[in-house]
Amino acid sequence: KQETATKRTNVPYNNNRSINRYYITIQLYKPVYLQYTMLVQTVRRTALSHRAVAARALLSTSETPKRTSLITKEEGVHQTMKISKSWRNKPLFRRQGDVRFKTGLEASELLVGEAMRRDAHETEFIDSIQSTMQCLSPIFDRNPKYAFVAKQLMEPERYIQFRVAWIDDVGVVRMNRGFRIQYSSSLGPYEGAIHFGTHVNYAVVKALGFDTVFSNALTGFDLGAAVGGSDFNPFDKSEAEMQRFCQSYMTELAKYVGPGTDSPWMGMGVGEKEMGYLYGQYKRINTKTSSMGQPFLSFS
Repeated sequence: KQETATKRTNVPYNNNRSINRYYITIQLYKPVYLQYTMLVQTVRRTALSHRAVAARALLSTSETPKRTSLITKEEGVHQTMKISKSWRNKPLFRRQGDVRFKTGLEASELLVGEAMRRDAHETEFIDSIQSTMQCLSPIFDRNPKYAFVAKQLMEPERYIQFRVAWIDDVGVVRMNRGFRIQYSSSLGPYEGAIHFGTHVNYAVVKALGFDTVFSNALTGFDLGAAVGGSDFNPFDKSEAEMQRFCQSYMTELAKYVGPGTDSPWMGMGVGEKEMGYLYGQYKRINTKTSSMGQPFLSFS
């Protein structure tokens, strides 16, 4: 009996029967317990792996895809040579025969030449176009599609010029020109500054509107580009004359601006006081003075 128990369990025989039964039971069921433990661990690992696969699949279907360029399926300004060649073979202008470009520098020179052909008298706008296109020439070289986009940006969407009549302190009727150029609404509603000064004319407003397209895009918000103003000199006018001029200016401008459409900002010669006069006149004319809980002409 002692030899049999010792051989089966590898436990020395003891006269105490309860201890012998305990050791014998452990040794007999130990292989079964080990197999059960291995089975549980295998099932747990399989379940965890399936759970991980399901989680990855759920994330891949639920997360929004990365925003690609509006004019190419590839990220950034880079693209394959096949796409680049197909767009480079398209003519950039077709006024006097097909005009194509081989490099980004040629594209920028063609765009500047077209701007000078149309608006050679607008020196401020031509200077802005030249500096911008020279900076963008490496991008035109990598992705020729952007040269065609730049061609569209050289022309504003809408230009408004109107007469601003007001009365000075002596009682004489004075006359000035008012401007508002709504340059681009590709990213969102128009937003841009208002400038008062004797230097303000169509060329200055157009150049500032073109620069505002890029400055508003860099803010990260969905903002379009617009610029306005008048050739009114605010530095030699009284407070009453400033108020009457701003009210007359907004009376005409209110037809083209508003919440969610075009929001003017402060600019050269236009501060908080002038914006208050403009907003007060706009509120007299229109009933809607806010959009999405944001007051019109508010900078908070």
